[in-house]
Amino acid sequence: MSNCYECAHMKVVESVSDLSPINTQDNSINTDINFSTNMSFGDTEQTVVTCQYMDPFGKEYVCLAAAGESGLCFWHDESEAKDQSDDIKKKLEEFAQSGGQLRGIIVKRAHLRDINLVKGGAGDGYDLSNANFYRSDMTNAHLFNAKFDNGSLMKVDLHDANIHCTSLTNCNLLGIKLTNTKIDNIKIGTMLQQEAAGRIAERRRNKEKALDLFEQSEEIYRDLRKASEAQGLYTMSGCFLQKELTMRRYQMPMFSAERAMSKMVELFSGYGESPARVVCFSLVLIVLSAVMYFITGIEFFGEGVGYSADQSVSDNFQAFSECLYYSIVTFTTLGYGDYIPIGMSRLVAAIEAFTGSFTIALFVVVFVKKMTR
Repeated sequence: MSNCYECAHMKVVESVSDLSPINTQDNSINTDINFSTNMSFGDTEQTVVTCQYMDPFGKEYVCLAAAGESGLCFWHDESEAKDQSDDIKKKLEEFAQSGGQLRGIIVKRAHLRDINLVKGGAGDGYDLSNANFYRSDMTNAHLFNAKFDNGSLMKVDLHDANIHCTSLTNCNLLGIKLTNTKIDNIKIGTMLQQEAAGRIAERRRNKEKALDLFEQSEEIYRDLRKASEAQGLYTMSGCFLQKELTMRRYQMPMFSAERAMSKMVELFSGYGESPARVVCFSLVLIVLSAVMYFITGIEFFGEGVGYSADQSVSDNFQAFSECLYYSIVTFTTLGYGDYIPIGMSRLVAAIEAFTGSFTIALFVVVFVKKMTR
């Protein structure tokens, strides 16, 4: 990989900024709004300034925790070290249970083993969107139904954790450790953060950056595939396999034969994960070949069959039906011998027969692969 993992998150934030406001500065100081609370202690009244964290997705996501010198609270202030506190897990659990604003918190390299961030008695889990847990130890964590959208779990250790039903849309998952992690029904969206940034870089003809981002995307999809296979989630692993191989294709030269072949395999079979695509391709090939036979003509015991301007509509329809029948027989390589190709139809028939035998074999392989799972 051309760049080290430590630089990956910074690169992705720079690249994806064109897609949405998710990469605006997460912990900015709001100079227009200053939240404060008057607290009375005996005869003395003291003003406590609350955190001035502004969420990129709206001013309704305010934080009412007391602010430090930076204007941000302990959890939203990146300069506050979270990796030196032994009770950081307990503090974060208490902050969440008290209704604190979890969106945009920065908890890098923290020891959060066995942390419980499951929102009891509610339909939704805790909202940790835009949060940054870079390199944190979240082994055996309980994060059921939590939201990490637009955040970062880069190099987070989640082995033996429960992230069932969590939302990871546009979350940085590079280097995440998912050994024995429960990942049932996780949501990662239609595109990874790195994948989206790579497409932007590709459109801007920044090939080196695009290749690096696609390589990162391939690695993430591979980790997700392995984790889902280990959990027996084969339908999910099949989807991740398709995305993994697609990212690998994007790293190939644009007009190379290797990339073209990879694209054909995706179109025809979904990289071996979609029997329906094989069936659709077969039907399209049969109909197109029938049209070619209808134009070029075939013979039935010496009598020509095909389109003729002198024939009525019903006669031409009957001729097309016979060409469709011949196309099916040719595709399946049955070869009854009642209809024979003539002229250019011979070339069409040869191509269809060869492709048909290959496609039928491909369907058997893909279908059996899906059924054995």
